[in-house]
Amino acid sequence: MKNFYDQQDTNLNIRVTLSPIKDKDFPDILLKINTVVLYEGILTENTSFKHQWPLMDIFKISLELKNKNYKSSSNTAVSINSLKIDDFDVVPMWTQLAKYSNDSNVTAPTNYLGFNGKWSLEITEPFYRWQHKITGQGWLLKP
Repeated sequence: MKNFYDQQDTNLNIRVTLSPIKDKDFPDILLKINTVVLYEGILTENTSFKHQWPLMDIFKISLELKNKNYKSSSNTAVSINSLKIDDFDVVPMWTQLAKYSNDSNVTAPTNYLGFNGKWSLEITEPFYRWQHKITGQGWLLKP
């Protein structure tokens, strides 16, 4: 395991693994990091998406379930099986830090998107500072 000072890469490795839940239809999704679209369209199989992000940049990961027809395909959904940032398990371990805004106003922490809406996780400072805080290790000093 690399620690902050051993980190040689100038980029974070972000990996998101999604599973579709099909009723009559497969889910229609949009996966983004800030404005970078990783995937947009119908998700038909378990899929992992990889992306690199600058080490010191802040970012927001979002997954949107859209165009779900509740009458004909009420059980259609998408599940976030895993979200890893440099091998740090954000989902499922820290799912409660994400927000899920949807058309049914269900706000409980989740990695299961069953309603039209957007799930998002915002990293509001450089990742390793954020990670240090959320894991209860205190604040890292700024250079």
